[in-house]
Amino acid sequence: MPYLLFAGCCLVWSVSFLLMKKAVLGFHPITVAAWRVIGGAVVLAFLCWQRGAWPRLNRSQAGWLGVVCLLGCGWPYAIQPEVVGRQGSAFVALAVSLVPLITILFSAIFLRVYPSSRQLLGVLAAFVCLGMLLLDGLHRSIPLSDLLLACSVPACYSAANIVIRRKLADMSSLGLTFLIMVVTSAVLSPLSLAQTNPSCESPRDWWLAVFCLGLLGTVGTGLATYWFNTMIQLEGPLFAGMSTNLVPIGALLWGWWDAEHISGRQVVALVGIVIAVAWVQAVTYQPPPPQPAPDNPTAD
Repeated sequence: MPYLLFAGCCLVWSVSFLLMKKAVLGFHPITVAAWRVIGGAVVLAFLCWQRGAWPRLNRSQAGWLGVVCLLGCGWPYAIQPEVVGRQGSAFVALAVSLVPLITILFSAIFLRVYPSSRQLLGVLAAFVCLGMLLLDGLHRSIPLSDLLLACSVPACYSAANIVIRRKLADMSSLGLTFLIMVVTSAVLSPLSLAQTNPSCESPRDWWLAVFCLGLLGTVGTGLATYWFNTMIQLEGPLFAGMSTNLVPIGALLWGWWDAEHISGRQVVALVGIVIAVAWVQAVTYQPPPPQPAPDNPTAD
């Protein structure tokens, strides 16, 4: 079961970047972000109702929830379709592959959890690969602003993970994710109403944008997030986090299928990042011990 969830997350999240690219054909990036979290909130609301597990939030947690909504949802979800629409889905997916290693770096700064020598070497190797991506972007005349925006996404995700670990660890993952979706949708929805959607060249493009936006919200955000949280509960956060290592590979293939330009330097940088992250996590991850089977009841 955990491996099916793992494969599902990798597949859904890898195609999510292509869904963003198609959604911005008919919707402003802010509108894409708003409907993405609305769709996710609807799916998670159903799961909370089904389980009878509605989240509770105390006053001290409310402020930190706002920080997580901004860093882990609002900013990345609004920026990703903006950059994807200009530079392609594969380019943004490559930057997201840095999330695990930036998290290690932020853990040392904010949690005083220092990396081992192996982890430190992995972080340095990944940042060398990131430099290759930046050089490749400059070589392809990608504006520096888009390069920085793309790199801000994994940094925001990592910072949000740190806040959750320090301030919101006692909340259930399902309830916390549902609240993040609800609060973020309440902020982004009014902003989306003030945006002007682009005019599609044909009705087919508009319906394609609607279809992709619906999948991005319900499956790419709602269900995939639930699967990810389930993996955390079954196998631990490192096992679940390894899915982000494979997502860029799938996104690169989807981008190639959609006729995006994929450079050799991008492929080399991606392979280097995946190897660095896998090398770091291979030592850290330990599968949980198997649970003993319950004794069979015997008849009197």
